[in-house]
Amino acid sequence: MSATTGSLSYQRFFVETKLPRDFVARAHDAIQKQVMRPLTADEPDAERSGWCVMGDAMDLELDRERVFLDGFLNLGLRTDRWAIPAALLKTRLREAEARQRGKKGREKLGKREKAELKEVVTRELRKKLLPSIRVVDLSWSLEDNVIRFFTHNKKASAVLLQLFQKTFGFEPVPESPFTLGRRLGLDAAELAAWEALEPTSLLVEEPAPAAQGGGR
Repeated sequence: MSATTGSLSYQRFFVETKLPRDFVARAHDAIQKQVMRPLTADEPDAERSGWCVMGDAMDLELDRERVFLDGFLNLGLRTDRWAIPAALLKTRLREAEARQRGKKGREKLGKREKAELKEVVTRELRKKLLPSIRVVDLSWSLEDNVIRFFTHNKKASAVLLQLFQKTFGFEPVPESPFTLGRRLGLDAAELAAWEALEPTSLLVEEPAPAAQGGGR
C-alpha cells in the first residue's frame, strides 16, 4: 500500500533506542546494501524483497535526499514473486516428462530426474512471464521515533519488520495503549489506570421513530 495515494491506513511502531548522531549517514549506507534486486528467470529464488523509492516500485535510485526529508525517513518495500499458474506448470511438466521418457526409452523417470526437469521447466516459464510486484510504504519520524507501516497484511508486515531490523539493527515495537502510555512517561499507577480504560463512543444515537398506528 502507498502512503501517497488512496486512503491512509497504517500500523504504528516505535524504536526504543535513541538514534546516534551519525544515524543518517550510517542508515543510508545500510539502505544501499538492501536495495531491491529484481528477480531474474535463471535464479533459484521464487521471492525477494528490498527497498525502493516510496511511491515508485520501479525506482531503485535511493539517493539520500530522496530517502530523508524534513526529519522523516521514507522508503518503499518492494517484493517480487514468481507466480506461475499451477495448471500451466503441471501441463508443461507432464509434456516435458513425456519427451524425456521417449528419449530415454523408459516408462518412468526417477525422483531426481523429475526434480531436475521441474527446475528446467520452471526457468523456461519464468522467461515468458513477469514476476508479480507488491509494494508497501513506510515513513519513520526520526524526531519521535515513530514508524508507520502502510499495510495491515500480516505477511507483508512480517517481511517489512524483518528487513527493517536487518537494515537498521532496531526491532520496532508495535504501538498499543500500554506502550503509548509508557512513552508518555506515566507512572505505574497511571499505566494501570490507562490499561483499564474502556473505549467509549462519542456518537449520539438518535432515538428510533415511534411506530405509527394502523389505519381504520
